[in-house]
Amino acid sequence: MSLTSSLNVATGSLMAADGALQIVNNNIANANTPGYTRQTAQMEEGPTSVVDGQTLGGGVNFDGYQSVRDELLQSQVEQQTQAQSSADAQSTSLTQIEQVFTTSTSDIGTEMSGLFSSISSLSTAPTNSSDRQAVLSAAQNLATSFNTASQQLTSIQGGLNTQVTQDVSQINQLTQQIAALNPQIEAENNHGQDAGTLQDQQDQLVLQLSKLANVSSTKSSNGTTLTIGNAVVVSGAKSYALSASTGTGGNAVIKDSNGTDVTSTITGGDLGGTLTMQQATIPAVLGQLDSLANEVGQAFNAAQAEGTDQNGNTGTAMFSLPSTVSGSAAGISLALTSTTQIAASSTGASGSNGNLANFTAIQTNALASGSTPGNTYANLVYQVGQLSANATTASSAAQSSLLSLNTQLSSVSGVSIDQETTSLMQYQQQYEAAARVVSTIQSLFQVTISMGTASAA
Repeated sequence: MSLTSSLNVATGSLMAADGALQIVNNNIANANTPGYTRQTAQMEEGPTSVVDGQTLGGGVNFDGYQSVRDELLQSQVEQQTQAQSSADAQSTSLTQIEQVFTTSTSDIGTEMSGLFSSISSLSTAPTNSSDRQAVLSAAQNLATSFNTASQQLTSIQGGLNTQVTQDVSQINQLTQQIAALNPQIEAENNHGQDAGTLQDQQDQLVLQLSKLANVSSTKSSNGTTLTIGNAVVVSGAKSYALSASTGTGGNAVIKDSNGTDVTSTITGGDLGGTLTMQQATIPAVLGQLDSLANEVGQAFNAAQAEGTDQNGNTGTAMFSLPSTVSGSAAGISLALTSTTQIAASSTGASGSNGNLANFTAIQTNALASGSTPGNTYANLVYQVGQLSANATTASSAAQSSLLSLNTQLSSVSGVSIDQETTSLMQYQQQYEAAARVVSTIQSLFQVTISMGTASAA
């Protein structure tokens, strides 16, 4: 091998070591940068040459760097992020709902007990106007407690529209940024370059998007394509905005860029959790509350109809109820306007208390739904608490899974200072060795030149 060829080999090694050192230095500098993916130097053997029948190596060529990625782990991280954010959104709303049913001096359970207690007191003195007024007041308080609970739930439900709007706005901002990176990544790839830095940025944006909705991604020659539910939101360099509006009934409606309703397909992330609460969980709780209000109201109205009031008339309805079960909690109200209308008598005599037994029996008899009023309400409170506990458990499970997945991903794509230090020493030695070779060859060139000069003299 000629001195020139040897110099070329040594220079190539020197440049390769220098490039690798820059990559190692960049890794170390970004060891604590969120989302940074470790880069590795790419080297390849130089082309061989044949001299005097002998095949000689061509040294090494520096071929840039490559990011170390695990797409499967990254996808799993995104999925668990969606699950945790959805559970957190539900947990936040359920905490508010629990407060509606928190035991207090005016919750439904307390007011229901108060009504039965006042009826018990009236049975001992059925003509006492104060005791009769106490029954009317307790009945009014019960109706008001149903109204208040319904209004609070409806308010929480409607308030979620604001969160939906905010989530959709953030989604649209993120998809624009992700789409803008696609052509840049494609250009790098087309030039044979590793678009690691750009890909890191895009991965972080997709991770942020995963906190908001159930996003799925596919990578192709024109970049990353993203869908949320059934809506394509990124394809190539274009992003397609979602829109949020308020539909019939006051609930949010999400539409894709073509105007197609995709609300039911959005199930993950904060948006998915919020929609689940607004359009499934809260309506279910309201439905049970309406059923309880309707059945309790009907039971008291039936008891009234069995007796006679102080005016000698058959008892009229104690509560006014909507024509349908739906809306009963919001619409129930006290129908009686006078203490004399309480139908305590079973004989028609004003001093009779026989019919009050029918009122008292409501407390222990099963409603149409199959349980007593107190147990029905207690079961509703328990279900709300259980939903809240389940959401908390789901969030904790997703968080634990995320911690494990991120640890695995870090072991593959993260920067290990110990490993980089070892690589740093390795490439430093390569650089120093190549530099010595270059220095030696330069000395040989000087000797050769000197010999040539001496011969000419």
